[in-house]
Amino acid sequence: MNKQKGFSRFERNGIIVLCMVIIISIISKKYVVQYFAKERSLTVNDTAKIAKLQQQINDAKLSYTNNNSTKTYSNTINTEKNNNYKSYEKKDYYDFTIEVNSASQQDYERLYGIGKVYAERIITFRNKLGGFYSINQLKDVFGIEDSVFQKFKKNLTIKPVKPKKININTATFEELTANPYFFSTVAKQIIGYRSKVRPFENTEDIKNLYFVKDHPEHYDKMFPYVSIN
Repeated sequence: MNKQKGFSRFERNGIIVLCMVIIISIISKKYVVQYFAKERSLTVNDTAKIAKLQQQINDAKLSYTNNNSTKTYSNTINTEKNNNYKSYEKKDYYDFTIEVNSASQQDYERLYGIGKVYAERIITFRNKLGGFYSINQLKDVFGIEDSVFQKFKKNLTIKPVKPKKININTATFEELTANPYFFSTVAKQIIGYRSKVRPFENTEDIKNLYFVKDHPEHYDKMFPYVSIN
């Protein structure tokens, strides 16, 4: 059986047509590119559109400038107000003093970090003691941290009062606990010591109380208010 050699007529015609299409595509592409690459003059309508867009851009720039100026002015005013407020606030916190044994609750509320609740606690604490002998006693008021105390300490002055002493050999539980430094635990140990061990002979005997042994710094707080006879 003989094999057919070469392309058939139909295949040759197809190849010729394909080559013509390729040549036409290349030529067309060249003229299309040249057509769109050629500089074209602007029409009256194009010029009008460009002018309108330019005007919109200019209006937007002007609007932004005005708004920015207004914000800058507003920020300047607000900054001045804040500075004035801070100056007033700083002055209110630091440019005054109060005498701790005669100050009112409102006076205490002016101190840094002291609001109504803490001011009430200070007054109650002072009344139970019968007055302060040291401004450092304000640190013993429940809730007042040393870091806060150090900030308002400069606002305090004191005319020390003579501490109201308590005879720890005869005072009742109620009389002892009336003083904040002789709270229930300490009061019970005082009564237990004098009744089960021996009466207190001197103030040093207070150091034999279990609470004072565990908290030796509390002795210095109690000492000014202790009486033996």
